[in-house]
Amino acid sequence: MAAANSSASYYQLLQISPEASGTELRQAFRSLSKRYHPDTTELPEQEAREAFRRLQQAYLTLSDPERRRAYDATLRAIQPA
Repeated sequence: MAAANSSASYYQLLQISPEASGTELRQAFRSLSKRYHPDTTELPEQEAREAFRRLQQAYLTLSDPERRRAYDATLRAIQPA
């Protein structure tokens, strides 16, 4: 499950490309949040809570243009040359 993988980038968690628009980001978040929300999933509660928390953090970061630029810079810095 992608949402529970702690080493996945926010783009991977939300299953979008780094070039995704705000609309695509919002649609991906809404779709995945329905799947992983602790009240609506069949996953164990603790697993669902962690997955949902990571999705929320990814969305908060990528939906804010300043945070997204900083996050993208961090990703570029850690990628091997």
